Amino acid sequence: MIIDAHTHRYPDEVIQDPVSFAEKRQEFHWLNLVRPAGKTSLQGWANREKMLNDMDEAKIDRCVLLGWYWENQETCQWQNDYYAACLDQDPNRFIGFASFHSGLANPVEELERRRDQGFLGIGECHPWVQGSSPRDPIWMNCMEFASNAGWPVTFHVTEPVGHEYPGRVPTPFEDFLWIARQFPDLKIILAHAGGLFPFYELNPQIKSELTNVFYDLAACPLLYESGIYRHLIQVVGCEKLLWGTDYPLRIFPKTQKEPNFSSFQEIICREGKFNDEEKAAIFGKNLLSLLPC
Repeated sequence: MIIDAHTHRYPDEVIQDPVSFAEKRQEFHWLNLVRPAGKTSLQGWANREKMLNDMDEAKIDRCVLLGWYWENQETCQWQNDYYAACLDQDPNRFIGFASFHSGLANPVEELERRRDQGFLGIGECHPWVQGSSPRDPIWMNCMEFASNAGWPVTFHVTEPVGHEYPGRVPTPFEDFLWIARQFPDLKIILAHAGGLFPFYELNPQIKSELTNVFYDLAACPLLYESGIYRHLIQVVGCEKLLWGTDYPLRIFPKTQKEPNFSSFQEIICREGKFNDEEKAAIFGKNLLSLLPC
């Protein structure tokens, strides 16, 4: 089974007019990412039909629909409602992760409601954009919920010394290490190769504290040289890596006019030189092992 561990999806109203959507809901950080001022946008768009067709073309069985780290709690609830409808419509093709905001009136109740609707995780999380911190008591309560429910939690990670780009907000490595220590049973997924955080596992003490931390490879072609895939396997092992694309982002902007899954799929297999065991683990087996039974 092939699973993309990191995708996003938006309703037609957003695809048709993202600016009006963002201005109406005052989601200006998101707008700055999808419509950066003075720069060509990397954002692609895909409705349900295109996404399913692209999945079929790349022989992808299922995709994880990650929520966004919206600045306003009402937008998080709006996206969760939309994803609930997506899961109802195509239950065998999509896996829902809930969008979260610590400003929700009853955060744990919101997560419980989404669990009843078939959601299986939380993310993509970026508490710093939302003016919060994972050390906030509300975040801690919700991480405890996720740990008890067996839910994985995906965090957006910004590499600390990477290039500047619109909407760049730091995500301190110390906070991720702190979460892993506080919740050793919580399944933590650090997106975008963890901002190179996995290379800290070369330190034996830190490695022993990160047994519950995993890394998705979403948008890696935009960030790193292709040799990173073998380096990651050498450092953390194939069992801690999850293939993800960040679809519908155009992660090959020089050659991609429209988003797809197959471009990254082909390149990562060629550059990573995976054996059959590594390929099976990275392309689906690892993600399945993180989902609640």
